[in-house]
Amino acid sequence: MNHKTKILFVITKSEAGGAQRFLYELATRLDPKKYEIEAAAGGSSSGENGLFEKLSEQKIKIGKISGFSNSAGVKNILAFFEILKTIKKSDPDIVYLISSEAGFIGSIAAAFYRFIFRKKTKIIYRIGGWAFKEPRNFLIKKIYLLAEKISSPFKDIIIVNSEFDRNIALKNKIASPEKIKVIYNGIDFGEMKFLPRETARKLLFRSISPVSRPLIGAIANLYKNKGLEYLVAAAKKIKESGKNWDFIVIGNGPEKSKIEKLIKTGGLENNFFLTGAVPDAYKYLKAFDLFVLPSVKEGQPWAILEAMAAAKPIVATNIAGIPEMIENGKSGLLVEPADPVALANAIERIMTHPSLAKECAAAALEDVKSKFGIKEMIEKNEELFKVRDF
Repeated sequence: MNHKTKILFVITKSEAGGAQRFLYELATRLDPKKYEIEAAAGGSSSGENGLFEKLSEQKIKIGKISGFSNSAGVKNILAFFEILKTIKKSDPDIVYLISSEAGFIGSIAAAFYRFIFRKKTKIIYRIGGWAFKEPRNFLIKKIYLLAEKISSPFKDIIIVNSEFDRNIALKNKIASPEKIKVIYNGIDFGEMKFLPRETARKLLFRSISPVSRPLIGAIANLYKNKGLEYLVAAAKKIKESGKNWDFIVIGNGPEKSKIEKLIKTGGLENNFFLTGAVPDAYKYLKAFDLFVLPSVKEGQPWAILEAMAAAKPIVATNIAGIPEMIENGKSGLLVEPADPVALANAIERIMTHPSLAKECAAAALEDVKSKFGIKEMIEKNEELFKVRDF
């Protein structure tokens, strides 16, 4: 019998997000005849559509790393020993680390295991956007950058999902060029089932009167990185210009109360709606007349890939991997981050020019089909699994 390659995925958080989406898509699509998959994650092991539940449904064993937290301290030491114990018990061929904290603590633990037990365990680290580029305190950002540099020698391969992030890594001398690989996120067009426009609108607005007005929508966790405060400011500007358009955000998160307050103070209670988390949110994309993502920090967002696949016109910020997905003026409109005036102008431009909206949507659909398929994402990861370069 041929030996299966055993992969242990370790991720910082289990809540729904881009990193968790990547883990799930990759882990569940690898051939079970060739790979044996296990996973470990921080965060709660309960909650609707969480990573624990989703992987368990696919018969993938997943354990909890309770020591993961967003700040350095005793819990990080606990996480080190938890990960080390998990690796020892699993004895994987590959430890696949996802997100910053898992990448730092996990790479040290995996390297320690490799050295002590004389194993040839390969250590792969995948990051969907550098934490030291987030809107944080200057000192915190420096600590994150230092953590990447310290742990880099323990990692055999570092995967980023944009040339932008690869260039940042090289500029900051995180690792040598040959160690850093770009693998774009990919989606499976055959599995995507969008709800019809009217059905999607009725379901989204079931708690209020269904809207018939033009609808600008976003799918985003309510995090500071997503820049939703600027979307609220743009919506206010658009309303003040006399346009009676509606805005909706599908998602939940710690910024919810802040966004709700901005909606109220902006007089947008009847035009700006927060749905909370919705399972399979992409299915509702046909409800939108325009998809918008006003992020101030990103990697290569899945939501934009899904909006491209739904053939929706897109307005997004000109950051990170987004310009590698959307060509400004051809497959969508890009604006600089944290600029609500520019965001409002782009939304108004594409909403008042139907021919531009149609052309951008068609170009985006063509691009996502040719460049961002799930098959390519899986194959490029598998190529890295085969290489013994440590």
